[in-house]
Amino acid sequence: MASTTKSPIRSSSPLRDHTRDRPGHSLEVAYRRAREQQAQMRRERLAYTVPRAALRAFPIAVVFAVLVASGLRLPVSVAVTAYLVVQLGWPLVVIGRSFDPVPEIEALREGAESERKTARIVNRLRRYGYVVMHDRRVAHSEASIGHLLVGPGGVMVMKSDASPGTVRYSKDGAKVDGQSLKKPLDLTKWLGEEVRNQTRDALPMLKVPVRPILIMVEAGVLWSDGAIDGVTLISLKDLVSYVRGRPDRLNPAEVTKVVAVAQRLFPPATANQLADHVTLDRDQWLTLMDALRTILERGGNATDMLDRLTRIENDLARLAEPGGRSGIPGARTGDNGDSGDGDSDDLINELTGSAGPAGRPALGAADDPSTGRRRGRILAAVRPLRPAASRPAGDVANDGGTSADLDVDSSADGPGRPPHGPAGPSSA
Repeated sequence: MASTTKSPIRSSSPLRDHTRDRPGHSLEVAYRRAREQQAQMRRERLAYTVPRAALRAFPIAVVFAVLVASGLRLPVSVAVTAYLVVQLGWPLVVIGRSFDPVPEIEALREGAESERKTARIVNRLRRYGYVVMHDRRVAHSEASIGHLLVGPGGVMVMKSDASPGTVRYSKDGAKVDGQSLKKPLDLTKWLGEEVRNQTRDALPMLKVPVRPILIMVEAGVLWSDGAIDGVTLISLKDLVSYVRGRPDRLNPAEVTKVVAVAQRLFPPATANQLADHVTLDRDQWLTLMDALRTILERGGNATDMLDRLTRIENDLARLAEPGGRSGIPGARTGDNGDSGDGDSDDLINELTGSAGPAGRPALGAADDPSTGRRRGRILAAVRPLRPAASRPAGDVANDGGTSADLDVDSSADGPGRPPHGPAGPSSA
């Protein structure tokens, strides 16, 4: 009997634009960050533990050397050697112990490796009509989806576990060599619920089946497709056959819709984005605090500090971008309600007053007629505006705009809002 296979979906960019997908990337980044923090803590700890160990070793080394020289009547060279062994060995032991691996940090590395192993198996499902997305972010959460599959059988939300051993089920739940799997099971269940709820909110007319799956990469599972509390617990070697055995629930057109929604709701973890936290060194922190203090003392007037504030803003913006390409969302330049890449400037251009999307400079309070330079809206907010009557007519002509152009930026904040005026230090 001839065997039939599900034909893969042939489509363009929405289904195959996964060049930024990197399996296990978020865990790898967390592992590197944890290693850096561990190294910094180690340096700080050794700065005072090594001298203390040397001081504690000194009297013991002296007593031991004296006993070797006088009690055992050994040569002085042997006594000196004994002294050096104790005096230097104690601090070296302290240094060596500080490099012991931390189980929590090593778990991140093992998790990243298990996600990559799972990715190599999951990618085989592409030939059967499934779209595979790796390492996807969940909005307003630090958790990430290891692998997100969309195909004829529905949506599969997968997480990998690197625990070795054999999975057994008891009255307390699933365990691998006595270690409970409740935490990864709960996380996988929550991820499945998030995908299900957000997908159904985006596609209310389409019933999308969502299956959370916990994959045991290194451990053996005594059953092929058992479910625990709504989460399928399966071994990596049985994954492909399990997914292929699911009945068809979505047609190719529905798969295309679900993939487009999934890519929008769950972007790749490797996509450039504004960092949630920015770490400043001491000099940067002092520079920022000094600028804010100066503006506060001047009652919010930062007329002669524009260049300084621009440098600070550019430095902070660069720190907030993890990649070379800016991932900061564009700022709206008008109230027309339009959206898209062509209707908004990048936030960096908004702060520094660069050209807009149509190649035309931004207008309004971002202009500095006294110096001829441009500055963004945030910088414009910390400088009091001069009265319109006191502005010479020549300045308006030099700006190359009309009086109507001068009101564009003040009205961009929305109807009914007051124009830009003096602001406190928080506006900087």
